[in-house]
Amino acid sequence: MLDAKQWDADPVTSFAAFVRSTEFTRTSHRLGKADPAPVSVKSAAIYGFMFSKFVKWLAAEKRPFSHVGEQDLVRFVSQLRRRGEQNSDITERYLRLLERCYAHLKIAPNPATSAIKLASENRYLAKNQGTEALEQEQIDAFVAALPSFEPSGPNRAGRPPKAWKRRRDHAVQATMLFGGLRVAEAIGLHIDEVDDAFNHGPIRLKINPEDKHDTSYEHETVVCEYGADALRRWLVERMAEDAEGYRILQGDLVFPGDHTGKPMSKVTLWRQVKATFARAEIDVNRSGGRTLRNTFASRELKNGRTKADVKEYLGLALERSAEIYETAKPRKKKSDEGV
Repeated sequence: MLDAKQWDADPVTSFAAFVRSTEFTRTSHRLGKADPAPVSVKSAAIYGFMFSKFVKWLAAEKRPFSHVGEQDLVRFVSQLRRRGEQNSDITERYLRLLERCYAHLKIAPNPATSAIKLASENRYLAKNQGTEALEQEQIDAFVAALPSFEPSGPNRAGRPPKAWKRRRDHAVQATMLFGGLRVAEAIGLHIDEVDDAFNHGPIRLKINPEDKHDTSYEHETVVCEYGADALRRWLVERMAEDAEGYRILQGDLVFPGDHTGKPMSKVTLWRQVKATFARAEIDVNRSGGRTLRNTFASRELKNGRTKADVKEYLGLALERSAEIYETAKPRKKKSDEGV
């Protein structure tokens, strides 16, 4: 049995070596024919953090890694679920990760594969809803439901202190929908990452991983159609200066959280997107940034872009990761499902 004793003696070190190898990539159940490249340092760190939790559980249970059974794995994920540390998506990721480890060791039957079946039967794993994207009518409704871009009337102090935040919220959501940005990428977008914004047409963004999601890659995307118009209008206000030549909104973030330039919180942006979906009366499984990102990618493919283009726009590690957007579609209505 390949390296089993070594994994039992020091599972953390064994996993660290495995996850940085091309062999780890070859164990992916979605692997194509191309010769795989090792995962990024950041991705390896995330996998390592996940695996370390399992190792701690093994130590508490006094179980060697190679002698774990399907029931053991189900107990492990059940324990995390009871603590509120997992949802169905994370449960499946854990079991898929362990499945790759046992496949590497050529342990048969693979206990993680059996545990996935048991977890599914016990409804620990959510039914795959498919990749959801908005259709054109829904896109139009979402845009119409965005927070107002018009200035509000003055308050008692003679100035509208929060009106700019509505225009920011309008622009950031339009940028996500028509540019494919993750929530973290929108929040961490810097002014110098916006390329030539004041010409007509699409706006190109040069996304740097700094201040973004841990797994973000350096890439370029393009904000098109209404998203470019909304971003351009917002940047005029964002770059405005006071009488002394200082920017009214400080800092270098495109969508700051306050006048001092602090970042928006993810929760704030998530609530704003959710509220726009509600105003638009759009019924989706995920009323958040993921659906907006899916919609951008799906539209780009339908408009003739290649999977390689979409990989670059979304900052994906592999071209095959863009395949899910080829079949993205709106959520089925109850009448469509025969209910």
